[in-house]
Amino acid sequence: MSEINYWRIPYTQLPSLGERYPQGSSIKFRCMTVNDLKYMASLKDENADEMVTDILERCLKLDGVRFDQLLRMDRLTMLFFIRTNTFLLSNGFQTEFDCPHCGSRERQEFKMSDLKVKKITESTIHDVDMVDELGICVSGEYKTFADRVYHSPDPLIDLILNNTDLAHWQDMTVEQWTDWIYNLPADKVAKLKRAANDARCGVLGYVDLKCSKCRKTLRVGVDISDKSLFNKAKLSVLIRNKIQISKYCGVQITDDTPYNEVELTIAIVNELSEAEARSMKESKNGAKK
Repeated sequence: MSEINYWRIPYTQLPSLGERYPQGSSIKFRCMTVNDLKYMASLKDENADEMVTDILERCLKLDGVRFDQLLRMDRLTMLFFIRTNTFLLSNGFQTEFDCPHCGSRERQEFKMSDLKVKKITESTIHDVDMVDELGICVSGEYKTFADRVYHSPDPLIDLILNNTDLAHWQDMTVEQWTDWIYNLPADKVAKLKRAANDARCGVLGYVDLKCSKCRKTLRVGVDISDKSLFNKAKLSVLIRNKIQISKYCGVQITDDTPYNEVELTIAIVNELSEAEARSMKESKNGAKK
C-alpha cells in the first residue's frame, strides 16, 4: 500500500493570504485515493455540496486551525490543489461559448490557474444603512465553513446573502429573503449588491480566452460549481484499471492508493502494451518476408 503524503498549501496562494487564520497554523492536503473516487461516483446535483465538502475535509490536514474556521473564499483554491494533484493527466477544464464578434462556436480547454481570483487585499468591508427596513446596519462579511451557504435561482440573492451579514439579523428561508430583497427600494438593493461585491473574494468563475477565428479576447463565465468540479469516475473504470494494472505488472491497487499513482500507472501500462503490440506485429511481418 502506498504511503499517503501531505503537502503544505502556502498561505500566499490562498485568496485570504492566511490573514484570518491563527498565527503559526498550517493547512496541508493530500491527493484523493481510490476509495475517495469510489465515494465520488455517487455524486449528484442535490448532494454535490455535501460530498465535495466531505472530500475536502478528508483530504486536508489542519494544524492550529479548525475545519469550520476555514474561509469560504479559500474553498475552491484548496479544492483546486487537490484536483490538480489527483488528476495529473486530466485536470483541465473545457468550456463552450459563442464569439460575439465573429459568431464562431468555440470549444476550448483552460487550466484552473487561468481562472480570475480576487484576493482579500482587493476587497473592502463597508456598511449599508438599512434602518428604514429592519432597523439594522448590514455589513460585508467574510464567511467561514461554519456559515450557511445560500442557493437560489437568482445569483444576486446568493451574492448578497453569502457575502454580507444580512441573514444574521432574521431567521428566514431563502425564499423569504428573496421576497424581502425584491421589495426593497432600488437604491438599497444597489447598495447591498455593492457591499457584497466589494467583500466577495476567491475564484470568480470566469476566464479570459481568445477566439481561435478572430483572435479577440473574451471574458467567458465557466461552471465551477461542486457538481462539475471533479471528474466523475465510474466504478467499472476503477475496477478495470485495478485488474489491468494487476494483470500487466503485478502491482496491487488498494482503496488507499493515491489516485494520481493509478492514473500514471495505467498510462504507462497502456504505453507498454501498445509498444509490445507494435513489436509483435513487426516481428510477424518480418517473419513473413
